[in-house]
Parts: sequence; C-alpha cells; structure tokens
Amino acid sequence: MKKYFIFSILFLIIDRAFKYLSPSINFGGDFLQIGFYPNYSGAFSLPISGTLYNLAGITFLGIFIYLFIKELKSIDDYNLQLIAYSYIILGGASNIFDRLAYGYVIDYCNFMDFSFFNIADGILILGIILLLIAQIKDNIKGI
Repeated sequence: MKKYFIFSILFLIIDRAFKYLSPSINFGGDFLQIGFYPNYSGAFSLPISGTLYNLAGITFLGIFIYLFIKELKSIDDYNLQLIAYSYIILGGASNIFDRLAYGYVIDYCNFMDFSFFNIADGILILGIILLLIAQIKDNIKGI
C-alpha cells in the first residue's frame, strides 16, 4: 500500500470514531460546539436528499475509485492526484455509509450555528482542492 494512502485511512478512522462517539459528546461555546447533529440535507445543507441523491453519491464514488485505480497503475512515486482521489473517496464513502445506514449524515461540529460538518466533509473538500491544484499544475506543464 502506498504510504500516502495511510493518511486517508487515518482520517476515515478518526471520522468514524467521532461519529460513533458524537451522541455522548456535548461541549463547546458560542464559536464551536461538538456534539451529535444529524444532517438529513445534502452537502452544505442543501435541501436535497433521498434515493436519487444517494445514487448520485454512489455513482461519483465509483467514478473516483475508477480514476484512482487508473492513476495508481500509471505511476510509481508521489502523485498529488492520487492523494486527492483517496481523500475524496474516503471522505465520500464515510458520508455515503451514514446515509445508507442511518438515513442521514452524522455531523459533530457546529460552527456558530451556521455550519454543521465532520472530518469526512473537510477531507472531501481538501481532496477536491488538491485535485484542482494537480490539474492546474498538469496544465501548466503542458503549455
């Protein structure tokens, strides 16, 4: 297993542990609270959910798994795209698991009653940012 993939697994384990413990945790102040916040909405609390939303998430997860495997076969060394794909896959998989198992995503961070999120959300967004950076770098090399 490539060493950079270990960080993705570590993030997934931490996220799952927080999701498991979140019903028994409740602390924080006005700025950030940690606790159990079921999210029945879509990403960024968009008012979308249901079977079609879950199928779209599973489809995108499958696409990123395919891209990850394809990229893995073509390289031998460090690759920013592989890191990005692994973050997207494991962040997405954690949230999709929640939706399928519980009917909602378990969020455990409440930022000023404005945003509810979890580590999987953060790692997924980080993966997307890294993927954009990798694409920009590849396009600059090709010029």
